Amino acid sequence: MAALEELHLSPPIAAALTRLGWSADDALTREAAPTAARGHNLVLVLPPSPTAATPALAGMLSRLGDGRPGLVLAPAGQLDEWGRVVHQVSGDSGLRVQVAHGTSRATRRLRDGGVDLLIATPETALALQRRSALRADVLAAVLLAWPEAWEEEESLAPLMQDLDKEAQRIVLTSAPEREAALVERYARRAPR
Repeated sequence: MAALEELHLSPPIAAALTRLGWSADDALTREAAPTAARGHNLVLVLPPSPTAATPALAGMLSRLGDGRPGLVLAPAGQLDEWGRVVHQVSGDSGLRVQVAHGTSRATRRLRDGGVDLLIATPETALALQRRSALRADVLAAVLLAWPEAWEEEESLAPLMQDLDKEAQRIVLTSAPEREAALVERYARRAPR
């Protein structure tokens, strides 16, 4: 576990990664986890499975809390799987996670300040932003999960334009050639 903590991961998240079978010897863990934990933008070319993104997710989760929530934007069919993976990776960190299949519960929890990580489709996130429940300007990090599988990539623009310029952007894609414009627009100079 000490080796994973040396990758700038919080101790509860490093312990959870160890329980899940990840180690600092894995190249993806060694490169993606500390890059994400330091708050740098990152582009990863991975198969479309939330489990494959575990090291980058662990780094991002290590940065959340203290009133700076994070956002995972994913295809509708992956929301529950993202929720499962996030709960496994967050371990005993105490992070409060909301999977938003709709806007009602997410609106209440966001307004109460009870969410450290929101997992939603881009359309749901945009609806929450329009209701003033989701404030993009306070987000610490946004993870864009396989945007090539989203129904509408255009709904991303209003949300991303309000992000603080220091907010971390992580893009996961299995089709980097299709997402080159998105990466250039939202995650410039991100290591791959």
